[in-house]
Amino acid sequence: MNRRFVVATALVLLLVASSGCLTYLNDGGEVGNETLDAEPPMEYEFDADRDATFELSTGNQYTAVYDVSDVEELRLYRQTPYMGDQPLEFEAFRYRTADGEVLNGSEFRARGGEVDRTPDETWVRFPDDMDDGHVAFSSAGSPRRFTTLAYVDGSYAVTLPSGFSTDFPVVGHVSPRDHEIETVDGRDRITWESVEGGSVVVQSYRETDLLVFGVILAVALVAAVVGTAYFRRQLEALREQRRELGLDVDDEE
Repeated sequence: MNRRFVVATALVLLLVASSGCLTYLNDGGEVGNETLDAEPPMEYEFDADRDATFELSTGNQYTAVYDVSDVEELRLYRQTPYMGDQPLEFEAFRYRTADGEVLNGSEFRARGGEVDRTPDETWVRFPDDMDDGHVAFSSAGSPRRFTTLAYVDGSYAVTLPSGFSTDFPVVGHVSPRDHEIETVDGRDRITWESVEGGSVVVQSYRETDLLVFGVILAVALVAAVVGTAYFRRQLEALREQRRELGLDVDDEE
């Protein structure tokens, strides 16, 4: 039995080790130019007055724009509870120079920039002659539960899709809490003056979802009341049967 246990343990360790090697081989290296050069789902907000700006959409995609002035490299990753750090996957990479020229991924690399992926993160490295620029890309994310790490320090802004809100506390949540909400062109815009480290979380809902949520809650309450009444009737019927059989019944039990 012990020998079998040792052999099984060795096989598991071998599989884990080989899996790690395969992950490195598959996920390491440069991100393909066809991915970086893809067309963004919406126009990037390069002129925003924030260090990090996010535009959420109902198509489960979001765009991100970062002010990377005086930043030599950008480490993009996401944290998972069981797999550790994982590289952030994105597409439609753009870099806007200080003079307003917008470069796609291929052009960014041709100027000396780098976009590399490892099993743990995606690195964006800037050449020495690229200062005061902005990085933009598109990635997968839902407005109902949007979360991102604070890859740069400074002011942040998250714009929700039209018809979405965070006002109702049960289904709406925003973190960090020191934020403000304003309406811009019919869309809620959540802003933070300073975010340093940690993460930004926005849990929103479509305003029409509240009606569905209310109906579900009402049905649950009715089911609870009916179930309680049925249980009490069954209990009273059982007590009555015990009385008819001449058995002792303690009404307080």
